[in-house]
This record gives sequence, C-alpha cells and structure tokens, in this order.
Amino acid sequence: MKYSCRILWMALLLSQMIFSQDGFESAFEDENNISANLGATTIGDQTFIGMRVQPEFSFGKFGLGLDIPLLFNASNGEMRTEEFNNGVGVLRMVRYLSYGKKKKDPVYVKLGDMTGEQLGYGAMLGNYSNSVSFERRKVGLSADVTFKEIIGLEAIYSDLNFNGSQKLFAIRPYYRPFGQTSIPIVKTIEFGLSYASDKDDYEQSSVGGTIPSTKFTREGNSAFGFDVGAILLQNSLLRLTWDMQYTKLNKNEALANDIKTNPGNYNINASYDSGSGFATGLEAQFRFVANIFHVNARIERQWYENNYIPQFFNFAYEINKDNRLMELIGAEKSQGIYGKLGSEILSIVKVEGELLLPDNLTDSNRGAIVGLNLQTKEIGKFRARGKYLKAQLNDLGDAFKLDQRSLANLLVTYRLNRFMETGVDYQWTFAEKEDGSFRALHQVRPYIGVSIKF
Repeated sequence: MKYSCRILWMALLLSQMIFSQDGFESAFEDENNISANLGATTIGDQTFIGMRVQPEFSFGKFGLGLDIPLLFNASNGEMRTEEFNNGVGVLRMVRYLSYGKKKKDPVYVKLGDMTGEQLGYGAMLGNYSNSVSFERRKVGLSADVTFKEIIGLEAIYSDLNFNGSQKLFAIRPYYRPFGQTSIPIVKTIEFGLSYASDKDDYEQSSVGGTIPSTKFTREGNSAFGFDVGAILLQNSLLRLTWDMQYTKLNKNEALANDIKTNPGNYNINASYDSGSGFATGLEAQFRFVANIFHVNARIERQWYENNYIPQFFNFAYEINKDNRLMELIGAEKSQGIYGKLGSEILSIVKVEGELLLPDNLTDSNRGAIVGLNLQTKEIGKFRARGKYLKAQLNDLGDAFKLDQRSLANLLVTYRLNRFMETGVDYQWTFAEKEDGSFRALHQVRPYIGVSIKF
C-alpha cells in the first residue's frame, strides 16, 4: 500500500514539474498595429464624418491601446466632443494601459477599459464592463499583485473620475498557505475574501436642472463573499481547476425605504432584503500539440437564495444601477447553471460563448445572460472581430434580439494592400438622454483607412 501511494505521489509530482511552463497562451495576445479609419457614422439623428485612430502596442509586459475619435458634424462642421464631457475628459482616449497578465504574472495593472474583468472566480463581479456608453466611457483601474506566491491582492475601481463620491470599488485579498511548496494540488489551494462597494452619486445636468441618475447607490450599495479553489491537474495538454464561492448582496437601505414610502411603485407581494448565493464549478483548458486546437470550458452549479442575482456586478449594472438593484425585488430562491465554452483553432479563429441560465427559466422571475465573442486573424484578406452580451433574458428566443438589455460590436475588414483596409464597424451601445437615463444606440460605420501591423 505504501509503495502504491509512493508511486502515485511521484507521478503527480512529475506531471507538475515536467509541464510547469504554461502552454495555454492565446495567439491573439500581444499584437502590434496602428489603424486610422476614415468614414461616416450616424449617432442619433446626426451624421458625422471623420476617423478613429486606434493604435495598439505590446512591449514585453507592457500593453497600450488608444482610441482617439476625430468626428465632425456633417451639417455644421463642428467637432463632436460629447465623448470628452464629464469625468476624466481626454483621458478616455487611453483605451487601456497595462502591465503583466492577470493570474499569470506576480504583478498585473491595467488602466482604462474594464470590459471582461472579473473579481476572483466571478460570482460577485463577472462579465463586467465600465464602457457601456460612448458619452460616459470611463477610465477604470484593475490590479492583481502576488507576494512570494503566498499572499495576493486583487482590486478593481470602475471610474477614475474623482468628482463626487466613490464609484464601484471591489477588492479581494487571497492566501495560498502552501504556495512556496512543491506539493502538487496542495500548493495551488487559494482562499479569497471579496468585498464590493459603490456610492455613485452621478447627476445629469439638463435644461430643467440636475437629475439624479443613481438614486439608490448614492447612500451605499455593497456585497461581500469568500471562495476557495485549486488546480487539480496541470500538464502540457490539460489544466483542470475547481472552485467554490459564496456571495452575499447586502440590503440597500435606500431601495428598502423607497419600497416603504412608495409601495404603489412596486409589486406589493414582492419582498426585499439581503440575499446570498453559493456556487461550485470546474474549469478545464485543453491544448492539442503546438496550440493547433485550444479549448476552454467551465461548468458551474449555482444555488440562489431570495433577493440574489449571480454576477450582480456585470455590464448591466453600469447601464442602469437603480434598475439592476430593483431586479432583486421579489427574486425567489432558485438554482441555475453557468456554462462557458471557447475554442481557438489553428491560431486563426477564436470563438467563445457563455450562458447563465436559471432552472425553469419560463417560470422564474430571474433572467438569463448570454454572451458571444468572435475574433479571427486574416483569412484570405478578411478579418472579423465581435462581441455580444445580453442580460435579463426571460425567453431564450429573444437571446439575439437587440434591445435595452444588449451590448454588441462587430467589425469586418478587407485588406486592400499592405497598409490599407476597408470595412464596416457596427456598434450597439448606449447614449444618455436629457433625463439622465440611457437609450439604446446603434451605429453603422463603413470606412476606409490605414492599418499597419508590425
């Protein structure tokens, strides 16, 4: 028996040592290019002519992406400046500035667009974006620092606009008690403690005065949670990770008081209090030789208590924080599944899909979330890149119908020569109305421009 255990122990140790190098790098990372696309676009009922200069660079561990809009009104020739109003202004031209890779390097820092960020394993904050509107495109900060492979700190701040009060802030210290050992599986065990808080008091200026757009968050909105996870297996072909998460959404006192004060605005049979959820899942990454075929899959079982929504802080939260909080009213105890599947083929095509689906969706007052991501390198002379997200789904038949619950972007290009390309850029995003709320906004922008890769 002792001999058998010794053989098993040596086999596990050998698999960790031989394949210690991470072979799961994406072929779509660390690309350098400069693009400047000239074309026309319609925003609302106005037509603009101009370009967006979008260089993207990678220097070792450093990454830089810019988005410089130069759009002029076709009717009066005035430059469109709405994207620079409020908040951090021209700093919005920095799409991202980063150092390191999250969960791979001991130091990771990113400034700018927080699209795709998550905290820990993602039960509290996942599928997040701080850039749901051109007019209020935010510059956020994300960081993940590990000390001596034992203690770490992960943090996200949504908006470096320091006017007013604190915006969404999330922090997760974590601890790997055996991080410096060479014991397989055991050395990867990680315990995390998460906390998120938002006191956003943003107000929209209009002709009639100032209109609050964050009625419930301004007095404070918060959540906390804890998690544990470990890498169960890692070699040159497969990496398998397990995790378990608990999250509690604290009762929002401003919302609770509004329900008492204005009961006619709500379903009087619905209850509201703090809510919690529990989830456990497995994530697997599979790589065929030389990254010919690369698959990432996650399956997660979730249990929801009353007044709880998994991934509460996601892209829908930034579209309308008050509406997101009101979704918690009457949310009943239930269960669900979160699944994610992605593949990278021949380092040319990358496709990802994900679905957060409550049990018995048609009979539930909870919504599903669906997401798609497509990215290709040049196939012939064509290239495509697109993202799609939709939340609050009560009918999967509406999953791909664009409305107030959707975010979408699709870019298709055709290379004319070494330095020039033409294409169509489609955006479904949000713009702000005079009353401070958001309206869905779509833009179709055919263009021709410079595109240089190096």
